[in-house]
Amino acid sequence: MKNLVSGVDMPLVSIIIPTRHRIALLNRALQSVDAQAYDAIQVVIVDNSSDEPIRSADIYTRYSCLIVRTDSMLSASRARHFGVQNARGELICFLDDDDVYKENKIRDEVDYLLEHPKVEFVYGQTVHVGPDGSTIAVSRGDPEVTSFLRWRYVHLNSLMVRRSVYEQELFNLKMTTFEDVDFVGRLIRRGHGAYIPDVHAVWNRDGRPDQLTRRNWRRSYENWKILCTEFRAEIMRDRGLIVFYHKKMLILSLIFFDFRQILKSAFLLSKNCLWWRS
Repeated sequence: MKNLVSGVDMPLVSIIIPTRHRIALLNRALQSVDAQAYDAIQVVIVDNSSDEPIRSADIYTRYSCLIVRTDSMLSASRARHFGVQNARGELICFLDDDDVYKENKIRDEVDYLLEHPKVEFVYGQTVHVGPDGSTIAVSRGDPEVTSFLRWRYVHLNSLMVRRSVYEQELFNLKMTTFEDVDFVGRLIRRGHGAYIPDVHAVWNRDGRPDQLTRRNWRRSYENWKILCTEFRAEIMRDRGLIVFYHKKMLILSLIFFDFRQILKSAFLLSKNCLWWRS
């Protein structure tokens, strides 16, 4: 099978979709996959221990579809990784079950990677849509690690990564939130990514009570600390990042009486003389 633009064999793209008892939303996400102008796609649905196991009869997609069920409910990072472990594609994409792709996402990103064999990952823009359907924001920006760590403008839905690169970086399976920032930040730090200035995904920010990621202060504290450690070198080179990461780290450390971290973050903030003005 040939790619219409590049005239070469089309690589298989595996789209990893974790879900948990949200069939209606899952089928909406799958409709956006079915609208893709690209044929070599494998859909991997990770049934993250839904109350009722997802069956092939519950969903519809025109593509090859594999449903894999976890033995227990996993974190987002572990659920996505479980999906990749069961995928066959040489290119990997992710899609949250409550979000959608734009029709050109897969084709544009595959074509870019075929034309630029040294590029390890590529992403487009993500539109943030509110409960009333209005556009809240558009995430966009070049693959530069300092800017990304500050503004976090690469959504996983907009990303395509070579499997060989994913296997070198992986998700941090210990993280239960902010794992996307950690993963994309490490990819960008490698220095071989590319940005396509076109909308590729929609993030539905409608605040439903069944959203899989819920606020948990303990989890925020533990995972924000991991981010501060992983990207310490990048943070320490930029005053804006010091303020952004350690102001939040100080607040979370105060909540959980982490006195060593309180002293560390307070020292960094006072040394940079910016924290009370930002």
